[in-house]
Amino acid sequence: MRSREEKEFEKKIRELLRKARDMEEDSVQRALALLSRARTEVAAQVAQTEWQAYRLPQLKGSIDRTMRELATGLGADIRQAQRDMWEHGVEMTDLPLRQAGIYQAMPLIDSQLLLVMQDYSVDLVTGLTRDASRKIGLEISRGLMGQKTPYDVMQAVGESLDDKGIFPSIARRAETIVRTEAGRALETAAQARREKAAEVVPGLKKQWMHGTSRVPRISHLAAHGQLQDVDKPFAVGGEMLMYPRDPAGSAKNTVNCSCYTIPWKDEWGEGMAERLAAAV
Repeated sequence: MRSREEKEFEKKIRELLRKARDMEEDSVQRALALLSRARTEVAAQVAQTEWQAYRLPQLKGSIDRTMRELATGLGADIRQAQRDMWEHGVEMTDLPLRQAGIYQAMPLIDSQLLLVMQDYSVDLVTGLTRDASRKIGLEISRGLMGQKTPYDVMQAVGESLDDKGIFPSIARRAETIVRTEAGRALETAAQARREKAAEVVPGLKKQWMHGTSRVPRISHLAAHGQLQDVDKPFAVGGEMLMYPRDPAGSAKNTVNCSCYTIPWKDEWGEGMAERLAAAV
C-alpha cells in the first residue's frame, strides 16, 4: 500500500506538470493575440491607402511602426513567460522534495543564464517582425507597380492567423519560439536547482517525462520514464541531453518539445515511477 507521502508526492508532481502546461499555453495565446491585433492594423493601413507611388514611404513607415510595437510587445511577453517558467522550474524540484519529506535548505541557483536566454528570445522575435515588415513592404511595392492588385496584397498579408500569408507564417514561428524558449527556461532552472539539491540530498536523480505533443517524437516517447543521475545526460534520439530542450541538442530534437523532468530517488520505488509515467 502506498504511504501518504507517496500519494502526496505523486499528486504534487501532477499539479506541477499541469501548471507548466497551462503557463505555456497562456503564453502562446498572449503572443497570438498580439499578432492578431497587429495583422488587423496592417490590413487596415493597406486597405485605407490610396494606391499611388508617393504614398509608399508613408505606408511603409506606418507598417514599420506597427511591427516595432509588435516586437516590443512580444519581447516583453516572452521575457515574462521565461521568468515565470524559470521560477516554476525551481518549484518543480523544491515542492516535490518537500512533499516527499525532504526539507533541507538548498543553495540558490544563478539566474544570470535566464537573462542570456531572455535576450536571445527577444532577438528571435525582433528578427521575426523585421522579416515580416520587409516582406509586407515588398508586397505593397508589387501592388504599386501593378504586379498585384490590392486584393492580392491583402491575401499575401493574410486575412487571419489561420489563413495563408505573411502573418499566419510569423504566427506559427512565434508560437514555436514561445513554446521552445519558455519550456527551455523551465527545464534549465529545474536542472540547475536539481544540481544544487544534489549537494544536500544524497542519491537524487531525475526522470524524463513525455509531454502532450499532438505529434510526439518517437524517440521522446521511448525516453519516457528514463532515470539518470542529476549530473548525467539522458540518451534521447541518438543525442545526450541533460534535460528536454537542452540547447546542446539539435533543433530536430529540441524545438517544440513538450517533455519535462522530475526529481527522483531510488527508494521511492519502481511502482511510483510507473504510476507517474502512466499519468502524464
